[in-house]
Amino acid sequence: MNQRRLGQVKLALIVLLCLLPVFAAWFSYRWLPPPGGKSYGQLLAAPLALAGQEGWPQGRWVLLSASVHCDAPCRARAFVMQQVHLAQGEAAARLVRRQQPDAGLRQDGFYLVDPHGNGVLFYADSAQPRAVIKEVAAVLKTNNSLG
Repeated sequence: MNQRRLGQVKLALIVLLCLLPVFAAWFSYRWLPPPGGKSYGQLLAAPLALAGQEGWPQGRWVLLSASVHCDAPCRARAFVMQQVHLAQGEAAARLVRRQQPDAGLRQDGFYLVDPHGNGVLFYADSAQPRAVIKEVAAVLKTNNSLG
């Protein structure tokens, strides 16, 4: 093999070596997608109209219950909301619990509302408190610059 041919082979190998990470990334994205995007609560995508009302805590994360009558499930929900709030540690100062009757929202659970008034997650009364605590902690940690 002459010198020129050897140089061309080396150059081709260098180009292939540089393209290998790009191909590997495309292959893994296309055929081996990450398992992300799963949340414990029900994801919401709409702003809440009551977030603009007077007395709404601006710039704070809100755990919102929309119960009209505080019966046994409502009291259990309030206790879970309290535990979620207290379990946040230092981040608990960024979070407010709130009961808003007649809000036009579901009454079989509670909502996590971001500081901009957007409903982020809904947790049904059947939700496991440990999973809710873990997910709310992750949301607050990920969005540390909000609220």
